[in-house]
Amino acid sequence: MHISDLKHENSSLQEKLEYLYSLRTGSKVNWNQAGYFCLLKALGNPHKILPPIIHVAGTNGKGSIIAMLRAIYEEAGYKVHTYTSPHLIHINERITLAGKPITDDMLNSLIDECLYHIGNDRLSFFEILTAIAFKAFSENPADLLLLEVGMGGRLDCTNIIENPLISIISRISLDHTEFLGDTIEKIAEEKAGIIRLETPVIIGYQNEECVTKILQQKGKHSYTYKRDWSSRIEDKEMVFTFNGQEKTLPLPSLLGEHQIHNAGAALAAIHIAQDKFYVTQEQMSKGLQNINWRGRLEHIATINNHEIWVDCGHNDSAGLALAKELQIWRRDSDSPIHLIIGMLNTKNDAAFLQPLLPNIDRLSIVPINHEPNSKNLASYKQSLDGFSAITTYDSASHAIEDILRQSSPSRILVAGSVYLAGEVLQQYANLSCK
Repeated sequence: MHISDLKHENSSLQEKLEYLYSLRTGSKVNWNQAGYFCLLKALGNPHKILPPIIHVAGTNGKGSIIAMLRAIYEEAGYKVHTYTSPHLIHINERITLAGKPITDDMLNSLIDECLYHIGNDRLSFFEILTAIAFKAFSENPADLLLLEVGMGGRLDCTNIIENPLISIISRISLDHTEFLGDTIEKIAEEKAGIIRLETPVIIGYQNEECVTKILQQKGKHSYTYKRDWSSRIEDKEMVFTFNGQEKTLPLPSLLGEHQIHNAGAALAAIHIAQDKFYVTQEQMSKGLQNINWRGRLEHIATINNHEIWVDCGHNDSAGLALAKELQIWRRDSDSPIHLIIGMLNTKNDAAFLQPLLPNIDRLSIVPINHEPNSKNLASYKQSLDGFSAITTYDSASHAIEDILRQSSPSRILVAGSVYLAGEVLQQYANLSCK
């Protein structure tokens, strides 16, 4: 939870969000299990009266997989709740009820109800928000709940669902190492904490074989990338294979080769759940073409022949995925590529930037608005060794404005933080290409 998360146009909600933020103690993440369960009990144990759940953990791609599942199931006529984090602009985005973000009035009311019951318990912002989400989900009918893990898995406060319909583990990378461990194996063990012995688990594309082995050991019914399912691009279409059977489908509307892997994990879950939630191939195709998930390699505007793109990527895997797309840009056009980056001090800028720097012409370093923990130029020094085309600005908007004044058409990519992506999306909302 960061200060940037607290911004809201509703002044009453902003005050309450700031108060919830002030309740946390010690580290930025805490697990007050006893207090959390007391709150849930006071709310009527809403986590026990939810629709069937697909529970999604991992480092990269969790939100994209949920967005894909939602688009396909809604195309098939199902009512779908979602819980995702963080948000881009407003906290309401995190909780959608049958396709619509939770209203300000409902969120206000549920915060008040939680604060009444909390008493002296010092719960984290995420614990309280998750309890609010469970309460909202329990009181509004839907066919399915798509539930994203906040961080890790084993100790995550979404991980109290006894029998999910399906679990999905997306690609695991080195992120949140101060909480989850400093090796990929330790992080995989934490993420694997959501797996239930008898629940089918989709194991997404992994860059490390050791991660796949750790995940496979946790449950009886694992469906692993390449072994049980696969997805690939062929002739500008996606070929999805499940248990030896192939389907040819349109490419997902989210750009990037990595989204083909995410789409494959979503489709594998859909195939496993076919007896409970039937979806036709036509509905899968239409859903894949109509995914709504902002800030993921998204073209938001073209101004004076300059394309403006945003992406939420901020870790090693995201850097590699974006680098592949920049290489495609290079092949398609000789337009200069400008990378505008803003990152938090907790993120590994070297791992993110290493694959990107050979594919850009200029780097602009900016702070993230309202975030005291933004990196400054000195923080990047080690990762920028040998790269000299660097400019600093006091905001992303000023960096974009300066580039737009140049005569040569270019592509501008803003990346490094969900908060920075949200900031730019809001700034250019009226010019959005969506």
